[in-house]
Order: sequence, then C-alpha cells, then structure tokens
Amino acid sequence: MRPIMAVILESERRTVKARIFLALLYAVLSLGAATMVYPFAVMLSASFSSAYDYPRHSPLVRALFDRDDRFMRSVAMRFKAFPREVYPDAPQSWTGWSQVAKDREGVAAFARRELADTGEPWPERNARARRFMESVAAADPHSLTCDYDARDVPSFVKSRYGTLNALNAAWPVRHRSFFEISFSTESKADPSKDFPGDEKYATFLEFKKWYAERSLARGDFVSRTMPHPLRDHAEEIRNALAVQFVEHGWRDFAEGAIANYALVGDYLFLRGRAFANTLLLVVLSILASLTVNPLAAYALSRFRLRSTERIILFLLATMAFPAAVTAIPGFLLIRDLGLLNTFAALVLPSVASGMSIFILKGFFDALPRELYEAAAIDGAGEWTVFCRITLPMTTPILAVNALNSFIHAYSSWEWAFLVCQKESHWTLAVWMYQMSQTFAHQPWCVMAGFVLVSIPTAAVFLLCQKVILRGIVLPSMK
Repeated sequence: MRPIMAVILESERRTVKARIFLALLYAVLSLGAATMVYPFAVMLSASFSSAYDYPRHSPLVRALFDRDDRFMRSVAMRFKAFPREVYPDAPQSWTGWSQVAKDREGVAAFARRELADTGEPWPERNARARRFMESVAAADPHSLTCDYDARDVPSFVKSRYGTLNALNAAWPVRHRSFFEISFSTESKADPSKDFPGDEKYATFLEFKKWYAERSLARGDFVSRTMPHPLRDHAEEIRNALAVQFVEHGWRDFAEGAIANYALVGDYLFLRGRAFANTLLLVVLSILASLTVNPLAAYALSRFRLRSTERIILFLLATMAFPAAVTAIPGFLLIRDLGLLNTFAALVLPSVASGMSIFILKGFFDALPRELYEAAAIDGAGEWTVFCRITLPMTTPILAVNALNSFIHAYSSWEWAFLVCQKESHWTLAVWMYQMSQTFAHQPWCVMAGFVLVSIPTAAVFLLCQKVILRGIVLPSMK
C-alpha cells in the first residue's frame, strides 16, 4: 500500500492559481456544510418553540435575545389563539399566532406599550395582579374558561386515575394511551353550564382548578385558567400578564422551551420497554453483522470458489430492489417461520449485507498473500489467521459496517412496525413514528423528539469519526 499523493504540492500552494483553487474548494465545502447544518439548526430551534414562533422556521430562537418577542411568547403560553377579547386594540391583521410572529414591528410596538410605565407604582400593580390570581384560584370552575395546553393533559389525568384500566372504567370512551386524551369538546362548552354524570367533564373542571391553584402556589400572577368572559376582565388580565413577564419572564421562557422535551421523554422513554428493546436490537444487529459479513467475505476471498463471481453478483442484486418491494415477501417468510413479534424477526433480515460483503472481500483480496503463507508456515490454523491477522487489519472497514448496522437497526421503523404489532416489542423508532402521528397538531413536540432520537447517532459518529474516516480512506489506497 502507498499513501495518497496531495493534489497540490507544498511548493505550489503559494501560487495565485493554487490559492484561488483552494479558496473555491473551501467555499464549496463550507456551502456543503451549511446545507447540512442549517436544517438541523431549524429543527433544533423548532424543538424549543411553540404555536407562536414555530411557523417562522428560523434557525435561531429570537426570544433569547429579543425582549419584545419574549413577552409575546409569554402571552402565547396562556392562550391557544391571540386573545382579541383581552387586547381589542391590537392590529386587526393578528388573526392567529403565525400572523403575530411575522409582524416584528407590530410585536415590538405592542410589547413596549404593554410594558410601559403606566404611572401606577409597581408594588401596587404587583399586589393587584396577586389579588387577581387569588380570585381566580378561589372561584367556582364553572365560571372559568381554560385555554389548556395539550402537553399537560396526560400527566394530570394519569395522576388522577393512575392506570388506563381505571380511566376506561370511569369514562364512556376507551383510550389506548393517556396521550390520546383531549378536552377539546369540554373546553368549547359554555363554562356556566354543568353536565351531571359526565365524568370526563368533571375531570376537566378539576383540570381548570388545578391550573389556577398550581400557578398561585408557584407565585405566578396569571395562568391558563381565567375568568369568563375575558372581555369583562381585560384590564386585570393585561396587568397580570405584564407583571408575570417582568417577575418571571425568563423562568416562563425556560419552562416553555423544555416542556417539549419533557413530553417527549415521557412518551418515548417511559413507555413500556422501548429503550431496552432498542438497545438490545442494536447490540444484536451489530454483533450479527460483525460475525456473518466478515466470515462470508473471508471465505469468498480466501478459498477462491468457482462460483465466487456468481455469489457476489447475487449479493449485489439484492441491493437493486428497494425495501418497500421486499417488505411483503419478507413479512410472509417471517410469518411462515413463526417469528412474528420476536426479536429474531428484527435481527435476522439484516444479518447479512451484500454491500458489506462485497467491500470486505475487495479489501481482503488486497491483503498481501505473503501474510497467509507466513502464517501457514508457522502452523497457524484458518481460524487463527482470520482472527489474529485478517480482522485486526480491517478494523476501520468493520467500524464502518458496524456504524451502518447501528443506523439501520436504530432508525428503521417500517420493518419493526410491520413484523412486531405488540407494543411491548416496539423500539424508539416505532414510538417516534407513533408520536409524529399523535402530535401532528403540535409539530414543535415532534421536532423535540427528532432531536432526542438523533443524539445517539451523532454521538456514535463523533466518538468513532477517526476510525470511520480511516475506513473511508483505506479502500482507496493500494
């Protein structure tokens, strides 16, 4: 083997042409890096956003450095839609949070007006906001309205009923998960009316009361539960929102930013055995890939079988068909073998890889035959030659194969969902797919899930990048 020669010699790098070439090369590489980093930055920023700032699709969280935007985000934490009844003098174009977020000048003017000095001493404004919160917490929940946050529903209902069996026994409609519960119908009902015998509506009344009491205990001045109708209490609400931002603005921002991750953590990592299933699947897939593929490639390279070329052609032919084409025959085979809802159904189809065997065989072919001849003279057996000579020289290639196996096992949800219908066998990838469907109306939570599930892959690459890069470079060396 010989090292790769540099494209531009050291003595030529000071010339004008070489510098222009290198500048263009670095510009292209920087542009390529930006096209990869920018989408991830948008996803990361969206994972800390809410209904107010998610539609911007910005790589930066503006509320971090913009006080006016942070105030509007604080207001949005208490209302699902812009509260026109509370702010009748706001711009008429603000029909939804997406329109509000796009109006930067309007948001700045709005925040400056609401946070301006009204002439009333601050201690008095603070005390007035405190009395407002106390009155809401002490009021009959029938007289209150609540723009609840869907992220708070699962934990509250679970704390009240404990188990799904108890919940389904009390409510008329059965639920498969606490995350499927919604109070959308109850929140639209007239707060002044009562529905005797409706256990779900009674739970919603407790939910409204819980919001107010929790906010009061935390020292907040406003909550998602407010007096009805809002227009009759607009001045008190506006004052409470301003005081809340001045006193607890940064705390509200931090809690809102991590709320998505708290929900994702509960949904993905506390659901059955998702984490353990994923870890076991990844370990078994990597071990199987590092056992079968090197053995097959070594046999094809070392023993020079008559049908070697046909076997290689057959292995490469398996790559000509997309996964969707082979899914149904693969499922029927797994079903006939009686392996549905087992880990074997997840691991066995990905044990052998035609591309991995092809690459490993090519690398084995390039190894000097003198090594094998010397080993034979010393009396080394075939297994010793394979384990003590061949494998140590192919560590970078094996690392790349292990990484590919890890990515496939970790991120593949279609096959896992197809052959394992039992939730007890679902992996994180399957639960992530389910979450993307359940919380499609809250894409900021889905983005937080994508960020979390991408961390292991990024960590593995960063920890193993030197070995991986060697695996990319070595096949091109002779």
